[in-house]
Amino acid sequence: MTIASELHFLLSQGVTGNQTQLVHALKERGVMTTQSSVSRALKKINAVKGQDDKGNTVWSLPRPDIKEAGFFESLVTTVSHNSQLIVIRTRPGTANTVAKFLDDHDFDSILGSVAGDDTIIVVPTHVDKIQDTLAEVKGYMTQIGIIGM
Repeated sequence: MTIASELHFLLSQGVTGNQTQLVHALKERGVMTTQSSVSRALKKINAVKGQDDKGNTVWSLPRPDIKEAGFFESLVTTVSHNSQLIVIRTRPGTANTVAKFLDDHDFDSILGSVAGDDTIIVVPTHVDKIQDTLAEVKGYMTQIGIIGM
C-alpha cells in the first residue's frame, strides 16, 4: 500500500478535495501522510486540478469520457509571445495540467516553464527561434487535442 495507490483508490471512488482534505481522507483510511506527500502522489497518479461549483480547488482523476465532452479541446484558450517568452492562457485551474503535457513531451526547444492557475510562461532555449518553438508547441497541443483555437 502506497500513498499514491490509496489516493488513486479514493479519487476513483469519487472522493475529491484540496490537498488538505485529501490528507484527512487518507487518515480516515489509516494512511498517515503530509500535504507534501499528497502533492507528490497526485503528480504520480496524473491527478487533475480543477474547481468545484463553488470555485474551490479540488483534485480528481482524469475522466475517460471528458475528451468526448469537448473538455480537452478547450483547455488552451490563447498562445502568444513577446519575442522572449511564450504565454499560454488556459481555462482556470488547468495550467498545471497543460504544463505537465508540455513537460512530459520534453521539447528540446524549451528551457523550462512556470504554471500558475490559468497562465503558463514558457522559456524557449533560443529566443531567436521563438517562432519555430511557438509553432512546435502549438502543433503538439493541436496533435494531442488540448487547444481550442
